[in-house]
Amino acid sequence: MTSPKYVGYIAMSLDGFIADEGGSVAWLDPFNEALASDGHDGGYGDFIADIDALVMGRTTYRQVMGWGWPYEDRPGYILTRNTSFTGAHCAAAGDIEMLRKAIEKAGHQRVWIMGGGETQRVALDAGLFDTLRVFIMPTLLGRGLPCFAPGAQHNLKLTSTEEKPGGILQIDYDIED
Repeated sequence: MTSPKYVGYIAMSLDGFIADEGGSVAWLDPFNEALASDGHDGGYGDFIADIDALVMGRTTYRQVMGWGWPYEDRPGYILTRNTSFTGAHCAAAGDIEMLRKAIEKAGHQRVWIMGGGETQRVALDAGLFDTLRVFIMPTLLGRGLPCFAPGAQHNLKLTSTEEKPGGILQIDYDIED
């Protein structure tokens, strides 16, 4: 059995925030509309087609569930200190090593580490990320929740860049360390 590939796919403001101070991502709405302006989805459909599981923090899970689970039958693995946490679409809950073991046991092959900033940091520091796709939105929020919580330095290798509608920049990296 091959090891799963862990991928990042996240949007942030030019000043590094993924959500406003209240945790809302509504600031992304005009940019999502810009991505859809050419009749496409900015590559999201191609990205999600190969994803067979998701890792997210408990706060992100609750936010997503408030919208209605948009990931079809893909299971969620919830990063939380509460190992008895359960919910719809939640395959496992716990620390990053518990999640890694559960993901490997389930045989997943391509796993999206989707956030928030604390989850991104924990996964990065645990060496889970294989690749990272970041969308830089042409706005400065000024404050909010960071894309990555503070932590150790990690080196990346730029693999591609692409300009998207609305002045959005897509940057792809491999994780070097």
